[in-house]
Amino acid sequence: MLISLDFGITITDILRKKDDGTLIHQMLPTNQKPSEQFIQELFKDLDLKEEVDRIALTGGHHQLIGEEIDETPVIHVNEVDAIGEGGLAVSKLDASKPAIIVSSGTGTACILAKDGVFTHCSGTGVGGGTVLGLSKLLLNTVDPQEIQDLANKGLAKGTDLILEDVVSGPIGLLPSDTTAVNFGKIVKSNTTASREDIAAGIVNLVGETVARIATSVAMSFAVTDIIVIGRAPTFTVLRKSLENAAFLTNFTPHFPDNAEYASALGAMLVAEKNPNS
Repeated sequence: MLISLDFGITITDILRKKDDGTLIHQMLPTNQKPSEQFIQELFKDLDLKEEVDRIALTGGHHQLIGEEIDETPVIHVNEVDAIGEGGLAVSKLDASKPAIIVSSGTGTACILAKDGVFTHCSGTGVGGGTVLGLSKLLLNTVDPQEIQDLANKGLAKGTDLILEDVVSGPIGLLPSDTTAVNFGKIVKSNTTASREDIAAGIVNLVGETVARIATSVAMSFAVTDIIVIGRAPTFTVLRKSLENAAFLTNFTPHFPDNAEYASALGAMLVAEKNPNS
């Protein structure tokens, strides 16, 4: 059996790969730094020495753990390689074709996949963590499902100024409902925005920011395929923002299944390719 853990800022993803190839995914809130004791407790149902061939680790502070646990080898995988390998794997795209992999979790990282090499090329501190942080301040909730439900019922133009609000004609190829100023209407209007519109505005702000970073990077490297992984795209409004930005800039966005644990899968794949690393 192979085991993989991705220690994210908010969520820790755990994968088990059984001998028949079956993957079992589990996720836990990240409430502590990685430790050997944590892993032993997590897998107390297993005899690590006898049942587990290798343990692959990636994500924050994974280097705090040594090179073996209960005599089972520990493979430390750089986060960039884990994102790259996992993103390509879940996308099922041709690995020989360059792509930009956008890991949008608590924050956002952009990885260039080209010729079997993964390179960190940009990113932003804006991501799912921004959605939760602003929602706590403005909506008094950090429940992702509640935020999602509110955003789906609201309209970002209830908080945002759009082009038709601020200019008299089109700007290039941008449609009239393109955001001109995120949350700009809050300053200009005497009307109090609804919780639903605020939620939609928050998610739209994050989605547009991530989209602009991703499409700018893709343009810089002359890449047309953008693979989006992580949990942030599970927000429907955010995903729509990403899709709209890609459409305007003529890129192809991919939102693969199982994208939420792509980095954990990538770490496992790296460990399989390099068992003695």
